[in-house]
Amino acid sequence: TGPEAPVAPALLSETGLYAAEGTTQIDPRNRPFSPQYPLWSDGAAKRRWIRLPDGAAIDATNLSRWEFPVGTRFWKEFSFGSRKVETRMLWRATEDSWVFASYAWNDEQSDAALAPEAGIPAAAEIAPGKRHTIPGIADCRSCHDSARTEILGFDALNLSDDRDPNAPHAEALTKEMITLRTLTEEGLIYPKRAELITAPPRMAARSPRERAALGYLSTNCGSCHNPEGKAAYTGSLFRHSVWAESEAE
Repeated sequence: TGPEAPVAPALLSETGLYAAEGTTQIDPRNRPFSPQYPLWSDGAAKRRWIRLPDGAAIDATNLSRWEFPVGTRFWKEFSFGSRKVETRMLWRATEDSWVFASYAWNDEQSDAALAPEAGIPAAAEIAPGKRHTIPGIADCRSCHDSARTEILGFDALNLSDDRDPNAPHAEALTKEMITLRTLTEEGLIYPKRAELITAPPRMAARSPRERAALGYLSTNCGSCHNPEGKAAYTGSLFRHSVWAESEAE
């Protein structure tokens, strides 16, 4: 009998997001970030964090296909109004597997419980006559699996320090959030590339409006519409590839 497959903890407070039991203060080892082209999510306010294992770094040999060390965890929190509704977690538990989990917040806003594998339809009202559905595992994989697990929004373009001021529904970049400069200077990404700081990735476009539109499409459509995605057969490819020419050499 082989080892049991890793599973997500029953409570969000058990995932390592918070500093201590009984608090919702974020553990300082979890680093916040904000993609410059965020996914549209019914107008939710979102917060995101990444935690790399101690002493580990991201392999960005191919800038369009980052490889995260085993033990990496991501969280994304969804709030509507002033209430937290859902927090999602992606955890690279082993070399060959990622764990996907969604947690539904309780009425007291003190913790969140692991959602069923099928998700929770109409989990919370977000507007009159409109409710938010917490996705199931299959829903998560439909966006995140594309020949390998995709971490949407945590890539060279979205973490670029050359931020698009016209990005649709963009979120503020605060001083504690990590960017490509942070990752490079702290040795959290390798091999070290000086050009990530001196010439940060930017969406090539003929106008500011085109830049914003292409950036939006890259994040919101590119997870499926890319050469490895399930919509590749359409021929409509939207995912931005950073310096693809040099990577192909």
